[in-house]
Parts: sequence; C-alpha cells; structure tokens
Amino acid sequence: MDIKITKVFAICLIFSSLLIDINNKFNNVKANVKNSPANKNDLDLYHGMGVSFLCNATRKGFDLNFSKTLSVASATFASVVSQKHGGKIIEGKKEQTIDMKQLQFIASLQLVEAALKVCPDNVPEKIEKQFKIETERLKKLQGL
Repeated sequence: MDIKITKVFAICLIFSSLLIDINNKFNNVKANVKNSPANKNDLDLYHGMGVSFLCNATRKGFDLNFSKTLSVASATFASVVSQKHGGKIIEGKKEQTIDMKQLQFIASLQLVEAALKVCPDNVPEKIEKQFKIETERLKKLQGL
C-alpha cells in the first residue's frame, strides 16, 4: 500500500515539475515577443465583434441589460487592445499608446452608433439620447 502511495505521489510531483518547466519556457518566449500596435483592420475586427455581441445579447429572447452589455463589450475591446497590442494603435502612420479608459469610452460610443444602425430596436431611448449628447460634446471639444 505504501508503494502505491509513493508511486502516485512521485508521478504527481514529476508531472507538476514538468508543467512548471513548460510554463517557465512559455513565459520566456512570450516575454520576448514585441506586441505590434493595433492597425485599422484589427480595430475594425474588434469593433465588428463588439457590435455583433451587443446586438445578439440584447435582442428579444435574450433581453440582457443594454447598458451592462455595452460595458462588457467596450471593456473587452479595450482589454484586447491592451493585452494583444500593448495598448498601442496605429492612427494614420503614427503609433500611439492610448489610455484604456479613453479607449473604452470611445469604443462605447462607436458601439452605440453601430447598434443604432444594425439593431436600432435593441437600443433604449435613454442610451440613444445620451449618445447624441456625448457626440455633440465631442464635436464641440474638437472644434476648439
């Protein structure tokens, strides 16, 4: 009986040490990879996925809360840019590091704008009004 326990313990110990060794090698490889900034195609893909998620999750039958679903979609968008691209985007030909809260806010506005075109019945009136107010405020700020 003691030999069986010893064998099981030894096998578990060897297996866990192999996993730790593989994980360390993976982390070293990952640490040496430079994240490329998100380009227009990347951002369009993430935007399309966000709109699809937002429209599907808030359609009749699912009826998830639009505001919460929008928060999840825009946070996911910003998180992907942060994790996959190191928080960097290419705008024009210039690489920029972008503030993740700002990116999440902009993604949120863009997702609402797209939802108003793709699935307007899913967008609550309150969100639509808030969107219009924010876009007008941004236009004024850009005009300064």
